[in-house]
Amino acid sequence: MDKEPLKTESEEPSIEELYSQLMNLLPKIVAVFTPSNRSEQEEKFLSGEVRNPQFVYEKLDNGNFDEALTAIQQLGENILRSPDLPPKHRAIYEEFIRSYSEQTKLIRCAQEYHSAESSKDRQAAASAYENLNQEIYGVPDEKTYRSLLGEKLGQIADKKLTGAADELRGELFQMVKFDSDQGAPERFRPSNETVEWMKGVAESLYGNMLKHIPENQANFNPNEVDSIFTEIIEQEFGEAAADWSVSVEKATVINVNLFDKTIAIPDKNMLRSREKVRSLVVHELGVHMLRAVTGEETDVFPLANGLGGYDDAEEGLGVVMEQALRGKFIERGVDHYITAGLAHYDGKDFRGAFEAKWRLSLLSSITAGDQVDDAKIMRAKKVAFTQTLRSFRGTNDLPLFKDLSYYNGSTEVWKYLESIRGDDLQLGLLLAGKVNTSKEHQRAVLESRSV
Repeated sequence: MDKEPLKTESEEPSIEELYSQLMNLLPKIVAVFTPSNRSEQEEKFLSGEVRNPQFVYEKLDNGNFDEALTAIQQLGENILRSPDLPPKHRAIYEEFIRSYSEQTKLIRCAQEYHSAESSKDRQAAASAYENLNQEIYGVPDEKTYRSLLGEKLGQIADKKLTGAADELRGELFQMVKFDSDQGAPERFRPSNETVEWMKGVAESLYGNMLKHIPENQANFNPNEVDSIFTEIIEQEFGEAAADWSVSVEKATVINVNLFDKTIAIPDKNMLRSREKVRSLVVHELGVHMLRAVTGEETDVFPLANGLGGYDDAEEGLGVVMEQALRGKFIERGVDHYITAGLAHYDGKDFRGAFEAKWRLSLLSSITAGDQVDDAKIMRAKKVAFTQTLRSFRGTNDLPLFKDLSYYNGSTEVWKYLESIRGDDLQLGLLLAGKVNTSKEHQRAVLESRSV
């Protein structure tokens, strides 16, 4: 019997090949947790026909996440066993593989939650989901939650409201047990000096990109945003981003897909202001895409897609750069944080969180003497529905803490910038790939080399 020929060293797949295969396997949580029957369920929910929406997730239902997890783990082992893996990079890949395995397990738990045939199996899936959710994304800090909510409630309490508005205020305060004697603890704010420093950084870093936005145009439709993005990528990124493309797609938000190197712009018939387009250029291209392109130019492949634990800083840096461009600090992700707190600390389900949130939104937007009508209420309800969906997507019943990253991340990044103000080297390390502000991630950048 002939022996199978031994593989030569040249036939062994490279780390780059193994990593590429790994990227093709990773489920995208936002896509998997996007409901296919949103419109129908939104109508039923807003009409009061159902207490909580029962979203259907086709990609979640049809996915084989056991198979994906096995393949991810096998490819991860092959990467870690590769003789080409520098010892100094081993910990980076171990954490990266663990992080994406955990995200895949979270998605699998959501699938098991939906398909459970007994209350015991459903509870087991819920418990595993909640543990992974907290491990990956953290939990809302109760003091921060109470502070953010209390500040909004305090502002509403001080308004001179009458009629329906005053009745809604009474309902809201009952729902969230408002205590007027409880002050809102002080939260972190960057100094004016740090904001000014970062304003100069943003103008210098993104000035050429922003020149592609026509100055004499006030609003832009999706196709015009597509054209601006495409022109920036071609002329400002050049060969480094030759594989990237932009298109108008059916989507709810702009999505930068690091694995496919695509940017999807929602096809909704909406106009975006020039100021908003400037923010999108900075956030989506200047942070999400630029850090991927920069990371890809190194020999540490996860720098292009995100080292383990990079998520908060990724969104946070995008928010910070938007604010730096305007030269104004504003807390971001507050509504997402409040929804998470309502669910986690006050035990609110989808309906409970929604009922508090639409009243909170409406009453925050009106001034003394304003009349509340059906149109204003419906606008507030639609906004609250979208926000609540984001926090309960995937299971419909259990809060997902992914969107805490907007608040936590921007706070993390501003604190880091406050500590390094004026140090361009330290700032450069944060922009050199998809990393967070930790010393471990800085070390990964410093120990990488250009390819």
